[in-house]
Amino acid sequence: MRRRALFVTLSCLAPVVFVACEEQTPVGIGPGPLPGEPVSVEVTIPWSDFASALEVFGGYGSPEDLGQGVIARQFEALLDARSLLRFQEYPDTASVRDSTGTIREDSDLTYVGGRLVLLMDTIASTNGATPVALALGRTTTEWDATTASWDFAVDTINDRRPWGELGGGPALEVDTAVWDPAAGDTVVFQVDSTTIAEWSNPSDLSTGARIELLDPGFRTQFRGATLRLDARPSLRPDTIIELLAFVGDVTFLYTPFPTPPTDGVRIGGAPSWRTILDLAIPEVIDGDPEFCAVVECPHTVVPGEISFAALRLTTRASEAAFQPTDSIRLDVRPVLDRSAMPKSPLGPSLVESDLGRAVPADAFGATPGQEIEIPFTAFARDLLRGFDEDGNPTPGTLALLSVIEPFSISFASFDGPGSGGEPVLTLVLTIGPPVELP
Repeated sequence: MRRRALFVTLSCLAPVVFVACEEQTPVGIGPGPLPGEPVSVEVTIPWSDFASALEVFGGYGSPEDLGQGVIARQFEALLDARSLLRFQEYPDTASVRDSTGTIREDSDLTYVGGRLVLLMDTIASTNGATPVALALGRTTTEWDATTASWDFAVDTINDRRPWGELGGGPALEVDTAVWDPAAGDTVVFQVDSTTIAEWSNPSDLSTGARIELLDPGFRTQFRGATLRLDARPSLRPDTIIELLAFVGDVTFLYTPFPTPPTDGVRIGGAPSWRTILDLAIPEVIDGDPEFCAVVECPHTVVPGEISFAALRLTTRASEAAFQPTDSIRLDVRPVLDRSAMPKSPLGPSLVESDLGRAVPADAFGATPGQEIEIPFTAFARDLLRGFDEDGNPTPGTLALLSVIEPFSISFASFDGPGSGGEPVLTLVLTIGPPVELP
């Protein structure tokens, strides 16, 4: 939110920092504002005076929900990731021009090979202009796209099955290919007829493709995949036509899985992380004589005086292997039942933009320590009042999360309570002069 007032720093005896401002009316510690003129005051409230009970919860969504593949090999000397694909049913008919020149539908097709084409995400990939080698394999173990992880092929409540080899194996080698970003954003693997036949039945849960990175030190990502099939139609057995099969399931497996921070805020990742905190808007503000020369102290805050409220966070570098390569979009929502965490339903977004509060990637890597404000003005008024405009009680807990869960394997990190950049509450109070009876 853009604030046009000019702010002047005042010293305080209490653990609250006050900043007074003026529009066009002089404000001073002696005479105060001119009669009849309101004054705007920015108040920075430390964590201990407005918030408590910060917790980080993980496990929201699945890598499958991302709909993209992540591939890494010893990225930052730590992260390994492989992607799994399963394909939809192949086309069972094709329009073919017969020997007389007439176009007819042919349902007797023989698939003789094909190519798997990956559309790479150049922004999310870390190799820049460096070519990298990738390997395509064929899975041989039943796997569940929703629950598969580096350790387990299936990990449901009553069915937990480990891989024969960690990371989606064993797998049969199909092809290798090099992705050179200078040549384009696609990778093409040649696929033999045997593999094409194995992949033709999506109900066979052991079938699928496994893609891994051969060159260490990088993390790459693809945002789409297509299987281009070479088919020989019965109407023209001397001709090869190309048909398309699309991806049915796509997920990725990675190790090590990050542990929740003990002293900070984490948002995002795949599965996603959320940070929960309890908060309250101070009902009374009492400052030193300088502040009290502007506003009569102690001052009882009225909901209508809150013209701006925001949570101010300070970015810190995320773990090197999970640092973002693109902007992270943050959201803040009320937690409707704290006791039901981590599964409590959330209220509507308090961020004005549908795309959330965008924070550049370098804030969590190259240039940490950036201050980010997440406004929630209307919610702050309701919280102080105790109920919203419909008369419903206002929850006293907020969730900080990604707008889309999951959005990326990377996550945002912020300083937590007790650190130099701990979260603070920023309030701008617009206060009218006291009314004096004759």
